[in-house]
Amino acid sequence: MRLTPAQIDTVKAAVARHFGPAARVALFGSRRDDDRRGGDFDFYTETDLTDADLLFDRKLKLLADLHASPAFADEKIDLLVRGQLPGPWPPIYDIARREGLPL
Repeated sequence: MRLTPAQIDTVKAAVARHFGPAARVALFGSRRDDDRRGGDFDFYTETDLTDADLLFDRKLKLLADLHASPAFADEKIDLLVRGQLPGPWPPIYDIARREGLPL
């Protein structure tokens, strides 16, 4: 996994702040692989939120917090957030859930 301890702490704290302590977050995509280079940060988060507007608002605030942190300054971050809303969900959500490494 190509994340520093500071990046892991930053992500976990920000997810808990915006989605609560029960929310889960995982890293998926190219940063999972220690042998690869470069790539953006792909995070998958699951939360128990059921309000679509609140989910969207908190997702934007989480992204803003991550981009404002020194750990992710000038980095590209992709964030998938899955709440307790009826589907269907795009296939990337299943891939992220299946292949993501929990933080």
